[in-house]
Amino acid sequence: MRTSEQVLNRAEIEKSGLGERIQSLHSILLARYPFISRIALALYDPDTDLLKTFASSNDGGPTLQRYEATLASVPSLTQLRETRTARVVDDIAESFPTASAHTDWLKSRQYRSSYTLPIFRGTELSAFLFFDSTERAAFPPLVCAVLDQFADIISQLYLLRLSAVHHLIGAVDIATGLARIRDVETGRHLERMAKYSRLIARGVAERYGLNDEVIEYMHLFSPLHDIGKVGIPDAILLKPGKLDADEWKLMQQHVAIGEELIDHIVTDLGLQGDTAAIIMREVVAGHHERGDGSGYPRGLAMADIPVPARIVAVADMYDALSSARPYKAPWDEARCAEELRNQVARGLIDGPCVEALLGADEARRQIRERLAD
Repeated sequence: MRTSEQVLNRAEIEKSGLGERIQSLHSILLARYPFISRIALALYDPDTDLLKTFASSNDGGPTLQRYEATLASVPSLTQLRETRTARVVDDIAESFPTASAHTDWLKSRQYRSSYTLPIFRGTELSAFLFFDSTERAAFPPLVCAVLDQFADIISQLYLLRLSAVHHLIGAVDIATGLARIRDVETGRHLERMAKYSRLIARGVAERYGLNDEVIEYMHLFSPLHDIGKVGIPDAILLKPGKLDADEWKLMQQHVAIGEELIDHIVTDLGLQGDTAAIIMREVVAGHHERGDGSGYPRGLAMADIPVPARIVAVADMYDALSSARPYKAPWDEARCAEELRNQVARGLIDGPCVEALLGADEARRQIRERLAD
């Protein structure tokens, strides 16, 4: 068997998403324990008390995607947080007879036993790591002792990734002075952008093959779409009237400025090729592109616009329509929907993204009302 250090080196070499790294570790683990059918990492958000699927590796079959539940609704996991201990379940069906989306999914895929560990960032719960098997009582103490080493590697990879993402966001926040941008786009606008983008991403996930890791990064990075505006003079950025042709040309430069800024920060943090860095760059570089080629800066056709950029374009447009601006009152939902679908008909924005947003009527309205300016 390879040592933990060798496994870690292999995982660190792969500059991709955490899901791919977990798959690599799983393939190594299967050589010794072929009965371990699944490794899954679920994130915990203390602000909402939500557990969210994030990254996983199955030994065949589909993965569980886009699942959320409050920690308070799962007493057995709540206990692991309180005691900071791991848990072995020898028979899932026997231990969890009550129906829930997660246990029902496990039972439907014939998973029989599991080993679960909480992951802490300092004193705060950050995630849960699950090892599952289709065999009953597959996790005796000797097996768990080895899995603890793998769990430590996965935990460190996750915490390093979390730290890198927060450093990336923090560096962009500092470098761009987002407080200045909020003179034009309020902090609430940025919060709504994040929520709308996540809502759309979940809605088009199957169509465009977005996993939970990508969806989470969309939520984190969509508010940074206009970071390049920090390089635009206030006389243009804050001009109350319409920009003339020269001013508009200068305003469009904020995309290139944003790209350059992202590239510098990503290089400084050593995140080139990382999924998080790629998504952030696609959001910044492509959210002003339009499907008919009339957008900027590259004039891309719809098929060439990255999906994260399409998602942010729709979220940004909906928020602009539904919010008050110095030059307009907020539009009602019917008028917003009509305009968005008109933009789709003209080939400007992505139709599935629009329908994902409009189809999630209750969730969209809650965001609009809860985060109103």
